[in-house]
Amino acid sequence: MRQKMALILAMFPIAIIILVASVLTLSSSAYLRMNTPKPSQKVPVGSFLTITGESTPSNATHTRCNVQLQIDHQGYKPVTPLGPGGTYTSWKIATIGPVKAGLNFIDGQYTCFPPTGTAPNFIKHIIHNFTGLQTGTTQTNSANQTPPFVPH
Repeated sequence: MRQKMALILAMFPIAIIILVASVLTLSSSAYLRMNTPKPSQKVPVGSFLTITGESTPSNATHTRCNVQLQIDHQGYKPVTPLGPGGTYTSWKIATIGPVKAGLNFIDGQYTCFPPTGTAPNFIKHIIHNFTGLQTGTTQTNSANQTPPFVPH
């Protein structure tokens, strides 16, 4: 009897480690990825970007998942889902304003909800920075020049 108890107690810590590792793997396997622009990419000032990315699909625990992005703290905007059945496994969004000179900031938010309820049960953020650079070309005709973008 003592041998059985010792064996059970010896196995118990291993069972706890396996359980904790399984839970961490499940929650950390959810991801949000931006494919374009790449982190620290240099982009011409005044250009418009299409930002693309991927995320994990909804599952039994995390349902009704969606992705939103904000650029330079301008407020979150929903992305367009491109995955099968309208899922966010692949997505894109076009910038609404031209790239500004200097550092630009993109914050992505992946939010999921439980099968019932309105409060999210999973939120993940990803942050990318890219740099707006002046190009070497200049326009000589001031009537064709675009006014500079002024963020709100």
